[in-house]
This record gives sequence, structure tokens and C-alpha cells, in this order.
Amino acid sequence: MTDRLIRLMKIITLVQARPGILARELAERCGTSERTIYRDMDALSSMHIPIMHMGRGKGYTFIGHFAMYPIGLTEEEAQALFKSLPLLDELKPRLPEAFETAYEKVLAAVYKQSTEKMEIYGERDEEPDADQ
Repeated sequence: MTDRLIRLMKIITLVQARPGILARELAERCGTSERTIYRDMDALSSMHIPIMHMGRGKGYTFIGHFAMYPIGLTEEEAQALFKSLPLLDELKPRLPEAFETAYEKVLAAVYKQSTEKMEIYGERDEEPDADQ
């Protein structure tokens, strides 16, 4: 069940990031068959996730303004973003103007997530000391 839940979350993230993504692409990215993706789409619909198929060859998208937050990056993904920050200066001339602000928004969300984690874990670490 855990693998399926992780796959469903990944499907939501992929459809959010790439509206119009095809079942074939989802299957490749999730390491499963297209048939499994179709079953997963049925499961998401039954959970009232507003996802729809736009027609043959047009892929999947969300109905309305559905979005899943927070980002929920792994530690490795967050580190990769921060490590790529110096490369941004080199790539700036080749990137669209809006890329930098989009990248900054993602970094801000990642920073917020990491500080919240530190606060939670920091409080847990302090609790035993307070009892002594």
C-alpha cells in the first residue's frame, strides 16, 4: 500500500508540473505499466482529486486551480537545488527572465520547509533535557 500511495503522490506532482503529461510518460516516470496508471487515475478520481484526461494524445491535467502543497522535497533534492545556485549565474543569459524568480520561489519554499523541520526536531531534542 505504501508504494501505491507514493506513486499516487508522484502522479499528482507530475501532472501538476507538466499538465498534458501522457499515461505512457507517467508510467515511465513511476516505473510501472500504463494499465497501472489508468487504475491509479481511477483511484485519484474516487478520492475527489480533480484530475481529468483531456483526450487521446492530450494527456492529463487538473480541473480548476487544484495544486498540491507543500513541495516536500527530499534532503538530497533540496541540497541539489542549493548546490546548483552558483551555476545560475553562468546560465542566466540562456534562461528565460522568469526562471530566476521561479527558482527563488522554490528555494524559499525549500528553506521554509527545512527551517520548520529544524524547529520540530530541535524541540524534540530539547524535551528530554527539560525533564532532567
